[in-house]
Amino acid sequence: MIDFECTPQVALEFMNREHRKAFDDANALKRLLDSALALRLFGASGSEAVDELGDEIETEMEIKTSQLDSDEIEQLMETLLSDTVRHFELEEESMEEYGFPARGEHSEEHRRVLQWMKDEHSLWSRDCSIETINHLSIYAADRFPKWLLNHIVTMDTVMASYIHRHGGTSL
Repeated sequence: MIDFECTPQVALEFMNREHRKAFDDANALKRLLDSALALRLFGASGSEAVDELGDEIETEMEIKTSQLDSDEIEQLMETLLSDTVRHFELEEESMEEYGFPARGEHSEEHRRVLQWMKDEHSLWSRDCSIETINHLSIYAADRFPKWLLNHIVTMDTVMASYIHRHGGTSL
Protein backbone atom coordinates (compact mmCIF):
# COMPACT_ATOMS: atom_id res chain seq x y z
CA MET A 1 0.00 0.00 0.00
CA ILE A 2 1.11 3.54 -0.72
CA ASP A 3 1.36 6.25 1.91
CA PHE A 4 0.17 9.45 0.25
CA GLU A 5 2.37 11.53 2.56
CA CYS A 6 5.40 9.99 0.82
CA THR A 7 4.26 10.83 -2.71
CA PRO A 8 5.32 13.90 -4.67
CA GLN A 9 2.94 16.84 -4.63
CA VAL A 10 2.09 18.84 -7.75
CA ALA A 11 1.59 22.59 -8.16
CA LEU A 12 -2.24 22.41 -8.10
CA GLU A 13 -3.91 21.51 -4.83
CA PHE A 14 -7.06 20.06 -6.42
CA MET A 15 -4.87 17.45 -8.09
CA ASN A 16 -3.18 16.57 -4.80
CA ARG A 17 -6.63 16.08 -3.21
CA GLU A 18 -7.68 13.80 -6.08
CA HIS A 19 -4.44 11.81 -5.84
CA ARG A 20 -4.94 11.33 -2.08
CA LYS A 21 -8.48 10.08 -2.70
CA ALA A 22 -7.24 7.59 -5.31
CA PHE A 23 -4.55 6.19 -2.99
CA ASP A 24 -7.04 6.03 -0.10
CA ASP A 25 -9.56 4.17 -2.27
CA ALA A 26 -6.92 1.71 -3.52
CA ASN A 27 -5.69 1.09 0.05
CA ALA A 28 -9.25 0.53 1.30
CA LEU A 29 -9.89 -1.86 -1.60
CA LYS A 30 -6.72 -3.80 -0.73
CA ARG A 31 -7.85 -4.16 2.90
CA LEU A 32 -11.29 -5.42 1.82
CA LEU A 33 -9.77 -7.89 -0.62
CA ASP A 34 -7.39 -9.17 2.07
CA SER A 35 -10.35 -9.66 4.40
CA ALA A 36 -12.36 -11.48 1.74
CA LEU A 37 -9.39 -13.68 0.88
CA ALA A 38 -8.81 -14.60 4.52
CA LEU A 39 -12.49 -15.44 4.95
CA ARG A 40 -12.57 -17.63 1.85
CA LEU A 41 -9.32 -19.39 2.68
CA PHE A 42 -10.41 -19.95 6.28
CA GLY A 43 -13.84 -21.12 5.11
CA ALA A 44 -12.31 -23.48 2.57
CA SER A 45 -9.87 -25.03 5.01
CA GLY A 46 -11.74 -24.68 8.31
CA SER A 47 -12.29 -27.68 10.52
CA GLU A 48 -15.43 -29.71 9.93
CA ALA A 49 -18.24 -29.15 12.38
CA VAL A 50 -19.29 -32.09 14.51
CA ASP A 51 -23.00 -32.03 13.77
CA GLU A 52 -25.00 -31.28 10.63
CA LEU A 53 -26.82 -28.26 12.13
CA GLY A 54 -23.49 -26.68 13.05
CA ASP A 55 -22.31 -27.16 9.44
CA GLU A 56 -25.45 -25.49 8.07
CA ILE A 57 -25.18 -22.50 10.41
CA GLU A 58 -21.46 -22.10 9.69
CA THR A 59 -22.03 -22.33 5.91
CA GLU A 60 -24.91 -19.83 6.04
CA MET A 61 -22.76 -17.36 8.04
CA GLU A 62 -19.89 -17.76 5.54
CA ILE A 63 -22.22 -17.11 2.60
CA LYS A 64 -23.71 -13.99 4.24
CA THR A 65 -20.29 -12.68 5.23
CA SER A 66 -18.89 -13.50 1.80
CA GLN A 67 -21.79 -11.66 0.11
CA LEU A 68 -21.22 -8.62 2.36
CA ASP A 69 -17.53 -8.59 1.41
CA SER A 70 -18.42 -9.02 -2.25
CA ASP A 71 -20.90 -6.13 -2.12
CA GLU A 72 -18.40 -3.88 -0.33
CA ILE A 73 -15.68 -4.72 -2.84
CA GLU A 74 -18.08 -4.03 -5.72
CA GLN A 75 -19.06 -0.70 -4.18
CA LEU A 76 -15.47 0.36 -3.55
CA MET A 77 -14.41 -0.62 -7.07
CA GLU A 78 -17.26 1.52 -8.41
CA THR A 79 -16.16 4.38 -6.15
CA LEU A 80 -12.55 4.12 -7.31
CA LEU A 81 -13.68 4.15 -10.94
CA SER A 82 -16.15 7.04 -10.56
CA ASP A 83 -13.67 9.09 -8.50
CA THR A 84 -11.03 8.50 -11.16
CA VAL A 85 -13.41 9.56 -13.93
CA ARG A 86 -14.12 12.80 -12.03
CA HIS A 87 -10.39 13.30 -11.31
CA PHE A 88 -9.57 12.95 -15.00
CA GLU A 89 -12.43 15.27 -15.99
CA LEU A 90 -11.07 17.99 -13.68
CA GLU A 91 -7.60 17.60 -15.12
CA GLU A 92 -8.87 17.66 -18.69
CA GLU A 93 -10.97 20.78 -18.03
CA SER A 94 -7.85 22.49 -16.68
CA MET A 95 -5.71 21.35 -19.61
CA GLU A 96 -8.31 22.71 -22.05
CA GLU A 97 -8.79 25.98 -20.18
CA TYR A 98 -5.07 26.74 -20.07
CA GLY A 99 -4.17 25.31 -23.47
CA PHE A 100 -1.77 22.67 -22.18
CA PRO A 101 0.23 21.58 -25.25
CA ALA A 102 0.37 17.84 -24.39
CA ARG A 103 -3.32 17.51 -23.49
CA GLY A 104 -3.93 14.99 -26.29
CA GLU A 105 -1.32 12.57 -24.98
CA HIS A 106 -2.38 13.15 -21.38
CA SER A 107 -6.05 12.57 -22.20
CA GLU A 108 -5.20 9.44 -24.19
CA GLU A 109 -3.41 8.04 -21.14
CA HIS A 110 -6.55 8.78 -19.09
CA ARG A 111 -8.70 6.88 -21.60
CA ARG A 112 -6.30 3.93 -21.57
CA VAL A 113 -6.29 3.71 -17.77
CA LEU A 114 -10.06 4.07 -17.50
CA GLN A 115 -10.44 1.12 -19.87
CA TRP A 116 -7.99 -0.87 -17.74
CA MET A 117 -9.97 0.01 -14.60
CA LYS A 118 -13.25 -0.99 -16.29
CA ASP A 119 -11.68 -4.31 -17.29
CA GLU A 120 -10.60 -4.97 -13.68
CA HIS A 121 -14.06 -4.04 -12.41
CA SER A 122 -15.65 -6.30 -15.03
CA LEU A 123 -13.43 -9.16 -13.89
CA TRP A 124 -14.84 -8.82 -10.37
CA SER A 125 -18.40 -8.63 -11.69
CA ARG A 126 -17.91 -11.91 -13.58
CA ASP A 127 -15.90 -13.89 -11.05
CA CYS A 128 -15.43 -13.44 -7.31
CA SER A 129 -13.09 -16.42 -6.98
CA ILE A 130 -9.97 -16.64 -4.84
CA GLU A 131 -7.90 -16.21 -8.02
CA THR A 132 -9.76 -13.00 -8.86
CA ILE A 133 -9.35 -11.71 -5.31
CA ASN A 134 -5.59 -12.35 -5.55
CA HIS A 135 -5.42 -10.65 -8.94
CA LEU A 136 -7.35 -7.59 -7.72
CA SER A 137 -5.31 -7.46 -4.54
CA ILE A 138 -2.16 -7.07 -6.65
CA TYR A 139 -3.96 -4.47 -8.77
CA ALA A 140 -5.05 -2.44 -5.70
CA ALA A 141 -1.78 -2.72 -3.77
CA ASP A 142 0.74 -2.61 -6.57
CA ARG A 143 -0.27 -2.08 -10.19
CA PHE A 144 -2.73 0.82 -9.85
CA PRO A 145 -0.70 2.73 -7.21
CA LYS A 146 2.51 2.30 -9.23
CA TRP A 147 0.76 3.56 -12.34
CA LEU A 148 -0.66 6.53 -10.42
CA LEU A 149 2.68 7.38 -8.85
CA ASN A 150 4.39 7.25 -12.25
CA HIS A 151 1.61 9.37 -13.76
CA ILE A 152 1.97 11.95 -11.00
CA VAL A 153 5.76 12.15 -11.36
CA THR A 154 5.64 12.44 -15.13
CA MET A 155 2.48 13.77 -16.77
CA ASP A 156 0.70 15.41 -13.82
CA THR A 157 3.77 17.26 -12.54
CA VAL A 158 4.45 18.74 -15.97
CA MET A 159 0.79 19.63 -16.53
CA ALA A 160 0.29 21.18 -13.09
CA SER A 161 3.49 23.20 -13.42
CA TYR A 162 2.43 24.51 -16.84
CA ILE A 163 -1.06 25.45 -15.65
CA HIS A 164 0.27 27.06 -12.48
CA ARG A 165 2.79 29.12 -14.51
CA HIS A 166 -0.02 30.26 -16.79
CA GLY A 167 -2.26 31.55 -14.01
CA GLY A 168 -3.99 28.40 -12.85
CA THR A 169 -4.77 28.21 -9.17
CA SER A 170 -5.96 25.50 -6.88
CA LEU A 171 -9.61 24.60 -7.28
